Amino acid sequence: MISKCKKYFTFFGILAATADTKMHSFFSMIESIITKNIPKITRLLLSKVLKPIKLYSTNNI
Repeated sequence: MISKCKKYFTFFGILAATADTKMHSFFSMIESIITKNIPKITRLLLSKVLKPIKLYSTNNI
């Protein structure tokens, strides 16, 4: 009985599949950028040493 029933692609189904594919590629692009750049950013931030702007205003301990 099921084989006799014809299935057609609907406009909404094609639109939803296209939007899903585009969103998946966009999110995977963002994920790859984040995974490549986060270690660089953390290394850069850890390598920086915070120094006061006015050295004469700090207490020498």
